[in-house]
Amino acid sequence: MEQTLGDDDGVLTLDGSDFPKQGRESVGVKRQYCGEVGKRANCQAGVFLGYASRHGYTLLDRRLYLPEEWVVEETYAARRAACGVPPDTVFQTKPALGGAMLAAVQQAGTLRGRWVACDEGFGRDTALLDQIAALGLWYYAEVPHDTRVWLARPVTGVPAWSGRGRKPTRAQVLEPAPAPQTVVGVAAALPASAWSRQLIKEGSKGPITADFALARAVAVRDGLPGPDVWLVLRRDPETGAVKTYLTNAPAETPQAALVRLSGMRWPIERCFEEGKQHLGLGDYEVRSWRGWHHHLTLVILAHFFLMRLQCRWGEKGPRVDAAPGPPAGQRGPAPARGRSALGAGSAALLAAPQLRGLPRPSQAPPRATQPRP
Repeated sequence: MEQTLGDDDGVLTLDGSDFPKQGRESVGVKRQYCGEVGKRANCQAGVFLGYASRHGYTLLDRRLYLPEEWVVEETYAARRAACGVPPDTVFQTKPALGGAMLAAVQQAGTLRGRWVACDEGFGRDTALLDQIAALGLWYYAEVPHDTRVWLARPVTGVPAWSGRGRKPTRAQVLEPAPAPQTVVGVAAALPASAWSRQLIKEGSKGPITADFALARAVAVRDGLPGPDVWLVLRRDPETGAVKTYLTNAPAETPQAALVRLSGMRWPIERCFEEGKQHLGLGDYEVRSWRGWHHHLTLVILAHFFLMRLQCRWGEKGPRVDAAPGPPAGQRGPAPARGRSALGAGSAALLAAPQLRGLPRPSQAPPRATQPRP
């Protein structure tokens, strides 16, 4: 995979995909929210790790989410045994499963990457964000609107003892520091001049644009100031809906890179779409723990195989991402795809041509034939 898709500015992506099921015997099945149907339903929930670069995109790993009762309750012991759930399995949240996959990729050290993109289901988990930072990666996480930040780092310290009760020993935010603000509150308070229209990427139906505002902020950890982060605000020009992101990317990160990353979750969504429509991602009748992981592994391999073929054939397709800038008709020729562009940094990466879309069997190169005598 490193040879085909690896890139210094590669983006790892965490996301979930659910599989509606009938009955109660399939491993991990439960009535829970099912993204496939958009409501609560009987389903299995999977957590996936994807990868995208200027060369293409694919899935890297998968984990089956086991609801807590499946792991800890004795009433599920017979079902666990029938499905072959390993006896040493412990309950893990979806963010914890995602963190384990990220750690495995980094520990292997066989695939380059810099960013981790995720939706607010993962972005709300500060332990996961801190784990990503500890792995040496930059997270770009959508966060809930009620997430709180400081726009300036408050002073902290151990308060003076009042002479009554126990002496304080834990650091606190000292007055008169302001309380942290919600990210949506920060967005509402910004003047119109703080927003600018930016091109996220060239879509199949034309340019995809949004209004952006950026601010340096301090994240909250257990009521105290945590890491310095970028607060990225993205507003839909038509509806006014605001999406809020936090990233631990360095302060000198260009605005263009932060704009681009707001559109980098779609490759894994496309993996799910292609996997379910063309590769049988959700078409299985196995009930066991091993069967589920075996089936999903084969689908991931099949998807990468097709992506590798596409890269080898040099097929043209819509772009994985694109650098914010002028419309395509006004741009100069893009640099040739190849390793030589990597040394030029993120600016060259953003401008390089992209690939997307899987090849179909009918698109295979024609087989050479010998003329008849």
